[in-house]
Amino acid sequence: MINFNLKLFVICGLLFVIFAAHAAHAAELYFSARAENIRIDDVFVVEARLSSPDISINVADGSILFDKEKFEVRELSAGGSILSLWAQEPSFSNLAGTISFVGGTPEGFRGDGLILKAILRAKEAGEAKLSYADDFALFLADGKGTRIKPVFSPLSLTIYSRPSNIQPKDEWEEFIAGDTTPPEFTEAIVSQDPRVFDGKYFISFFAADRASGVAYYEVREGEREWTRAVSPYVLQDQTLESAMQIKAVDAAGNEAVITPQVSVPPELPVAKYLVWVFALIVAIAVILALRNKIKNKKQNHGI
Repeated sequence: MINFNLKLFVICGLLFVIFAAHAAHAAELYFSARAENIRIDDVFVVEARLSSPDISINVADGSILFDKEKFEVRELSAGGSILSLWAQEPSFSNLAGTISFVGGTPEGFRGDGLILKAILRAKEAGEAKLSYADDFALFLADGKGTRIKPVFSPLSLTIYSRPSNIQPKDEWEEFIAGDTTPPEFTEAIVSQDPRVFDGKYFISFFAADRASGVAYYEVREGEREWTRAVSPYVLQDQTLESAMQIKAVDAAGNEAVITPQVSVPPELPVAKYLVWVFALIVAIAVILALRNKIKNKKQNHGI
């Protein structure tokens, strides 16, 4: 009986370790690329993706590292991304070989989805790699913002030299040429709240584009010129007498124009939007503070 209990204890212990390890690595960050036989001067697309079938993710914060000697980033696209709000818009540095961003989704994400697309140009023949920075972090949609470290799966690519009789390929240009669908607005509301913008009227807006992604927004008030804008946008005409329009333009040049609704005081969608944005900003401030604290600690210890 003692031997049986001992075996049972060992088996249960092993199962616990296995399931605990699986739970700790329930989220994976990986890459996907369709291009084959990549040659120098080819432009191709690499997708940064998240697989999280068992846990709901709220925020992704970190950097992607790429071989700056072998290729360069031409542009980034968030078209079809699972992240709908960006505390730090995706940006890149070809000098440093990095792509950085901080994005989130209010409702949380569970499943397998796209984070962003990186449009790359091959520069030099050889083996090249993309990877996620070691300090890349995900935060759970558990109401506590619990930080977890996902599993990282790098991507290795082979870049070949180009024979003189083969022309360069541009996968992104081909994709853009096939995108004829304009963005769709999911929110465009004029509001006023004494707690923000000194009580001034503002527009909150958001459009989704599942293909090439929203490149930029423009706002026009009355007879004024179209002005590049980000949400939320404080109105120049606080009398609300000017006709207002918002335009969303995707990377393929497709446009969608909408007239925002007026809602004073703000209705639930606007209030929810602002609350989440401010909460995300606070969360990012905490993340940056922790980064600096860890960095200073390493410097003090001579690491």
